[in-house]
Amino acid sequence: MTIFGIGTVVVDDVVVLPHLPEADTKVELSQRWQQVGGPVAVALSTAAYYGSITSFLGRWGNDSTGKEIAKTLQQRGIELSHSRSSDEWTSGFAHVWIEATTGSRTIAFSRGNVITPDEHDIDKQMLTQCRVLHLDGWASAAAIKAADIVKSNGGIVVLDAGSVKPGMRELLPQIDILIASALFRKSFFGQNDIDVHQLQTLGPANIITTNGEKGATWISGNETISEPALNITAVDTNGAGDIFSGAILHAINNNWPRRQCLQFANCVAGLACTQQGNHKLPSLQETLRILDMLQPE
Repeated sequence: MTIFGIGTVVVDDVVVLPHLPEADTKVELSQRWQQVGGPVAVALSTAAYYGSITSFLGRWGNDSTGKEIAKTLQQRGIELSHSRSSDEWTSGFAHVWIEATTGSRTIAFSRGNVITPDEHDIDKQMLTQCRVLHLDGWASAAAIKAADIVKSNGGIVVLDAGSVKPGMRELLPQIDILIASALFRKSFFGQNDIDVHQLQTLGPANIITTNGEKGATWISGNETISEPALNITAVDTNGAGDIFSGAILHAINNNWPRRQCLQFANCVAGLACTQQGNHKLPSLQETLRILDMLQPE
């Protein structure tokens, strides 16, 4: 069965800095590279890397940035027949600053001037084989219709809530698994510290909270499962949350238990942070070997 995703896609221009500069100052960068980014695109890339069948509905221009997006996603094994590009559109991009000492990142981005998909871009036929629908909150009208179709077919709808987006409140009741970042929790509730059980009031039956180096928690009904993050030295945390989501998608697509899903996603995202680039993923064998070593005797 297919994991189908709807979301924003961009090309990241990534630079590594010794420290983030203060206003009206300069700092010399040490490294630079480009990569395709976006929550759903990276998540689908991750799931495809581990063997899941993935399909993406996205939008980009026919400019050089868009050509790089299409080329990269195809190379990563993502089916693109429902995506569109146009000479009249400019593609999305992001400027990403990584602090060398911590691996933390600061991002400025644009989604480009693509026409956002709506409910008319969604039909039952494209979602016939969809077992898991993955969303990032973009194109809410299209996302809501797709979610309704997938749920009526017995599928699972996952939302990677990296930040609050227009139409998200209407989308949330359709979500089965909400992956809620610290930024989303802060921006949605307007405060730094909240009881994560407040998220259950939003509608989804399953809540996954990500907390960086503190690990992740899965809340389902009265059951709460927490798993620590790997003890690693981060080199590049850009895209770590998207990689985590992709590992979760692959795990639930294969009917793994919740704790195993969390352990796998934590391990994959943690190991990815020790490398530069959002496509530097550990092999399945390496990941399972490390997880086996971490199990109590």
